[in-house]
Amino acid sequence: MTPVLLLVLASVLAGATLQRVSGIGFAMVVAPFTVIALGPAQGVVLVQVCGVASAALVLSRVVRDTDWATFARLLPGSALGVVAGALLAGRVPDGPAQVLSAVVMLVTLAASVLVGRLRELPRSPVVLTAAGGTAGLMTVLAGVGGVALTALQQATRWEHRVFLATLQPYLIALSTGTVVARVVVSPAAWPSLSPAAWAGVAAALAVGILAGGRAARWLSGPAAARVTLALSLAGAVVALVDGLVGP
Repeated sequence: MTPVLLLVLASVLAGATLQRVSGIGFAMVVAPFTVIALGPAQGVVLVQVCGVASAALVLSRVVRDTDWATFARLLPGSALGVVAGALLAGRVPDGPAQVLSAVVMLVTLAASVLVGRLRELPRSPVVLTAAGGTAGLMTVLAGVGGVALTALQQATRWEHRVFLATLQPYLIALSTGTVVARVVVSPAAWPSLSPAAWAGVAAALAVGILAGGRAARWLSGPAAARVTLALSLAGAVVALVDGLVGP
């Protein structure tokens, strides 16, 4: 097993485990490390493919709490963000693209921590469109669009149970759109993994979800969220340094 594949599998395993416990955080944990391992284009696409499967499994448990009206209002802005991000990503070379991805991760992670201290905002069409557009752009560039929705939850004081349920179909739609946009703009963005490597990724995802089910018995959602944030920040910093230093 190569170091690159080992890094990918370990990040998928950790991300799936934390996603199962807290309901969020898969892309936040996995994206920095897949970007380091595979480059910004293939790394983002891989995390979105895995993210669809992870979100679908969570959705099966929380679908009754989904706010479908808010989900629908998030989509138009998200579509614009995805298109804009794909066009921008297609014009940026790999080295600068990795630095850009890492900077986007760091800024959005910091914003997600700070935004909860601001005054409460309404979930108005303008706010939802802005959040969706930001999420779409960030997902294509760095694979971490869910962070924008976490910031939206904190800024609007959105009830966690409903937010968590609504986030899952949104992530499925956003991740699918991101994969399509990235591959259409640059077919080379599809991860160049062997069938055995894809099977390993699927196995890591499944094992992580099972491990998360057991970990949920002793690891609380807030504690898992703190671990997610720490791993995400560490990964983004490493990705930034790796992109700046170069090969």
